[in-house]
Amino acid sequence: MKKKIGFVNFDMSTRGGAQQVLQNLSNVLAREDEEYEIYIISLIHEKSACAYPLEKGIHYENILPYKGRIRDVILKAGKKFRRFCRQEGIDLLFYVGAYAGLCGGLLGRRLKIPKVFCDHGALLNQWNEKPARIMRTIGSRYSTRTVVLTRQSEEAYYDKFGYPPGRVITIYNWIDDVILGETGDYDADSRKILTAGRFSKEKGMDLLVDVAAALQKKTKDFVWEVYGEGDLWEEIQQRIQEEGLEENVKLMGLTNEMERCYRGHSMYVLTSYREGLPLVLLEAKANHLPLVSFDIVSGPGEIIENGTDGILIPPYDTEEMACQIYDLLCSQEKRVRMSECSGRNLGEFGKEKILSQWRALIEDMVSG
Repeated sequence: MKKKIGFVNFDMSTRGGAQQVLQNLSNVLAREDEEYEIYIISLIHEKSACAYPLEKGIHYENILPYKGRIRDVILKAGKKFRRFCRQEGIDLLFYVGAYAGLCGGLLGRRLKIPKVFCDHGALLNQWNEKPARIMRTIGSRYSTRTVVLTRQSEEAYYDKFGYPPGRVITIYNWIDDVILGETGDYDADSRKILTAGRFSKEKGMDLLVDVAAALQKKTKDFVWEVYGEGDLWEEIQQRIQEEGLEENVKLMGLTNEMERCYRGHSMYVLTSYREGLPLVLLEAKANHLPLVSFDIVSGPGEIIENGTDGILIPPYDTEEMACQIYDLLCSQEKRVRMSECSGRNLGEFGKEKILSQWRALIEDMVSG
C-alpha cells in the first residue's frame, strides 16, 4: 500500500521560497517514487488557484477557499483539516513554513500521525520578534521532527530548545533541473548586475537602492536588473527616481522563466536583511556568476566561499558592498576566476543527494 504524505502550506496560491521548495519536492516524489501518494494542503487561498504547476496524480486540497488571517485559520479550519487528513488516511504531515507550522501545529494536535515542521527561514533571524518566535516554537514543539535549511539553524534549535540529538535535521534546498538545463557560459564582458526576490521588507530592496546610489558615485557604467514583485514595489520605484538611478536600476517585474535571466550578467547580488538558504544564490552559482551578499545570520555563509566564488560583506554595510561590486566590475580577471570556482561546492546542493535525505526521513518517520 502506498504511503500517503501530506505537505501543508499556509497559501499555495502565492509565490515564495517555501512554496517553490514544496512544489519541487512534491513533484519529484509523485513522479519518481511509486510507493508514495502525495497530498498538498493549502490552508487558505489569497488568489484563485495554486501558483505552481503540479505533477499529475498529486491531490490538492484548499481548506479555506478565501483569503484569511492566521486567526481565521486557527478558529475555522481545524475540523475540515483534521477530517480531510483522517478520511484520506494521511500517514505523515509536513508543515512547510512558519505560518503552516503555527497553524498546522495547533490544528493537528489531535491527529495521531507523525508530523515534521520544515522551517524555511532561520530561528535566530527573528528570535527577538515575538510573533515569529512563537510560530516557530509551536511548529517545532508540536512536531516529531524539525527540518532546517542550514547547520547554523540546526545548532540554534538545539541551543534554544534543548532537544535530544536527532530531533533537528539539516536538509539543504537543491538546485532545480530546469535551472541546470538553462545554464550557459559566463559573459566576462557584461556590466549587468542581477538580483531577484520579493519586494518585501526582509529582502532588503531598500538596501539595494542604497548600494546602487553609492555605486553610481563611482561609476555610471552598470545596469542592475531586479526581478520580482511585492508590496514595496512602488516605494522602491519612487526611491530609484529620487536617487536619480533610472538609467542604472531597472525593475523587471515578475517572470515565470527566471532560469533564463541569469545569462549575460556579471554577478549576482543579495541585499537581504534575513534569509533561510537562498535558492537564488544556488541558481546563480549554477550559472557561474560571482556572488556578492551581506553575511547575514543564516544562508549565504554556507553557500559562498568568501574570496573564492564570491564576497561576503558585513551585514547592511552598503558602502562596502558598493566598493566590492565596483572592484569586481573593474576586474574582469577576478570575476572570471570566481566564475570558474563557482561549481566547487555545488555537490552539496545536488538533487539526488538531498532527495535521498528526504526519502530517508520519510521512511524513518512512517516506519517508526
